[in-house]
Amino acid sequence: MTPQPVKRSAGRAFGRYILFVIGLMTAGLILGFIAFAVKVSRLETPHSLSKADGIVVWTGKGGDRLNAGAELLKKGQAERLLISGTNANISRETILAALDLPEELAACCVDMDEATDTIDNARQTANWAHALSYDQIILVTSAYHMPRAEIEIGNAAGRVGITSYPVREDNAASWWKDTVQFKRMIQEYGKLILSFIRNKHRRGTPPLRQGPAETHTATPY
Repeated sequence: MTPQPVKRSAGRAFGRYILFVIGLMTAGLILGFIAFAVKVSRLETPHSLSKADGIVVWTGKGGDRLNAGAELLKKGQAERLLISGTNANISRETILAALDLPEELAACCVDMDEATDTIDNARQTANWAHALSYDQIILVTSAYHMPRAEIEIGNAAGRVGITSYPVREDNAASWWKDTVQFKRMIQEYGKLILSFIRNKHRRGTPPLRQGPAETHTATPY
């Protein structure tokens, strides 16, 4: 009856192997989170940009995305602005009043949609860009949101070139000291992993690029 000790030994070895794999995966997730948090906390808003056809702001928590997009429009960085993900309970007039845009610019050149999440943001943005035959757009969103935004828009936008314009919060460098920011970083990291897994087998577009864009005259969206 000697096989029993052998079986117990094999079971213990297998258990140690499982614990090792779990520990390795946990360490990888922790290191990945730290790398992600450090990267996004160091993202800088570009000081200079080539002109694009359109500007897109993805709304959400963190940063000053709407005003950043409005400022780019006022500076003539593109001919139209899309605000993606507006609240259905907030009127267009209320949003425009908060942006402090000249009346003529607000009336002619600002579009809005009610996208409900990042995937929907990407779809709505792609539809908008394709409807206007745009080749190059500037994507404005919070720095912590930019890695996931790049994955989703890269998959949805086809051949449209994207210039990333991350907007960083003032205290982003100290994210580990702020409970709200720390929790937001963890949530975003989890969503980023899921987004990567969901999109890794899809045929994506070329890497997001920065560079001069030919300006097209578009009809209102």
